[in-house]
Amino acid sequence: MKKNLICLGLVIVLLFTGVSFVFAGGKPDQSTESQQEQAAAKKEYYESKFFPVLGKIPAPSKKYRIGCLVKTLINDFWMDFENGYKDANEVYDVVVDVYGAPSETDLLVQKQILDDMIAKNYDILLVSPLTDSNLLAALKTATDRGIPIINVCDAYISPEAQQKHGIEIECVIATDFRENARLVTEYVAGVLGEEGGQIMHIMGLPGGRAAEYRKQGYLEKVAEFPQLENIGVWPGEWERKKGMDIAADVIQSHPNLRAIIGANDNMALGAYQAVKNAGKTDQIYVAGIDAVPDGILSVMNGELICTLPFMQYQMAYGAIEVAIQILEGEFDPANKELYGYQEVWHQGNIREKVDEYREQFTGLKNIK
Repeated sequence: MKKNLICLGLVIVLLFTGVSFVFAGGKPDQSTESQQEQAAAKKEYYESKFFPVLGKIPAPSKKYRIGCLVKTLINDFWMDFENGYKDANEVYDVVVDVYGAPSETDLLVQKQILDDMIAKNYDILLVSPLTDSNLLAALKTATDRGIPIINVCDAYISPEAQQKHGIEIECVIATDFRENARLVTEYVAGVLGEEGGQIMHIMGLPGGRAAEYRKQGYLEKVAEFPQLENIGVWPGEWERKKGMDIAADVIQSHPNLRAIIGANDNMALGAYQAVKNAGKTDQIYVAGIDAVPDGILSVMNGELICTLPFMQYQMAYGAIEVAIQILEGEFDPANKELYGYQEVWHQGNIREKVDEYREQFTGLKNIK
């Protein structure tokens, strides 16, 4: 009898303290597996805004902390990256912190900033190194600590460097430099039409990845048009003055020249000045790449015939989407290398494009 009273007392205590239990052999109202299925069904997904290949982007299951390191925050280009990161942050409700070196020559400072970011234990790191090598040691530390890394524009941590230094890069997000030049060259070919003619390329600094790839893209596309005659490639080292001097010399030695493609807007603007000085603006077309404000204004004014934007804002925004997929375990390794979409801005669409992208690109805000 005493034993029965003890058991009854235990039951009463449990009931009054709010403790619930299930007898062995009883079934819960819902299995764990079923609960997981229901949770998955309720999960909200977004359409990727700038990288359709990503498919659906899951709503973050927690407030992830994402550390973003750009080259610097003192010029429009990298400020646009910051804008892209922060706008995506507002949509996906994650914590995004953006850091940058004082200038694009502060290699050691950028490495120290990344060391500090690693110590803050971000859930993932989005990194734009100043060079292909200045962050290797810090990235190795991040990998050793299990922090996922996305290599975002512009310096590139190659698979060989990753293997040599023990670094794991989940995804590389970049612009396709070859495609930059292919698209612009194709546009120039369309402007020249069936008549075609002599065409030249002023490349950037020889040996640099952007310069060499844009040169390759130019040569590949020229080869597709038999009416185009490539008379050569000259190194302008990204400088406007060198672009002007090269163009002046070539115009003098090739009086039938029809088009000049600069690997960036600065060299193209220099080349246009040489064309103007020679009185041949009706004969020689000049095209640029990068869509810097001066290049855009030149296209608007009927000087350069086109330019091509880098789409830096879009790459940054898409990088946050990739980060969320990785953190949620839904990233497809087939997308390990992603390239931003590209479009040619020419005299026929330039004002429309400026209005369309004004809020995304800092350099467009004051262009009317």
